[in-house]
Amino acid sequence: MKEKILRDDQIGEVVLRKSTRSRRLSVRVHPVRGVSVSIPWFMSELDGARFFQSKRDWVLRAIDRQRQKAVVAEETGRAISGLGNGSVIHTLLSEVTFREDTKPGVEVIPVEDVRATRRTYLNLARPLFRKIVHFTPDTDLRKTLVELLRGEAKTLLPTKLRYFAERYGFTYGRVTIKHNSSNWGSCSSKGNINLNLNLVRLPEPLCDYVLLHELCHLHNPNHSARFHRELEKRVMDNLDRLSRLGDPSSDQLLADFRSGGGSFRIDEYLSRQIARYRIF
Repeated sequence: MKEKILRDDQIGEVVLRKSTRSRRLSVRVHPVRGVSVSIPWFMSELDGARFFQSKRDWVLRAIDRQRQKAVVAEETGRAISGLGNGSVIHTLLSEVTFREDTKPGVEVIPVEDVRATRRTYLNLARPLFRKIVHFTPDTDLRKTLVELLRGEAKTLLPTKLRYFAERYGFTYGRVTIKHNSSNWGSCSSKGNINLNLNLVRLPEPLCDYVLLHELCHLHNPNHSARFHRELEKRVMDNLDRLSRLGDPSSDQLLADFRSGGGSFRIDEYLSRQIARYRIF
């Protein structure tokens, strides 16, 4: 693979990428990785630059659409942009508030003891803890939030994965919590599972969907019809389970899915819901 950077006054950096895997010229606009042009190995970078120019207006429109979606995502809590005094982030475990102060630190206030209330589902609107992040002007707020999310992900996700493996008969290897910029999870050929720490920012049914997706890859390493049949079965069973436990987000997802008249499989529908969220 060979790369060259093309600079555009409006768009910024455009990556021209020659690859033996590319069969034709194509341009991609990604909200995190930016704009890239894939070039077949037998074509030149000049061919790629000309192709980009021919698609430049489309690229600008695509960037504008992504910016509009990002604004909506931020307004609905599906994305995190700037962090500062008063910023509030919701996770499956906590409500996190940032507060400028003279000394840095994290204050943890218990909100609900599920051993007493016997609630057995998690909900973004019902935190178990309130965490107040006290920060000074020189605090790296992004790094602080990432480490906070990492801690919650390490607490929650391996436990969830173990539960689903036992419930549905999966055996996996190592579990790693990562801060990826593009994918929510992955499963290696050795049966090791990588999970994005941002999963704790998703509603529980969507978080569970990603875990089940990766577990199903243990039996089916591709996205074959057999893979989707198994995933659909596990996902629907889990949604029904959460609904029986009283989770309102599962009830809403099921109602919205069924109102669509079967336009999508349930796993495809949940994948589309996850696409509305932005990885921090």
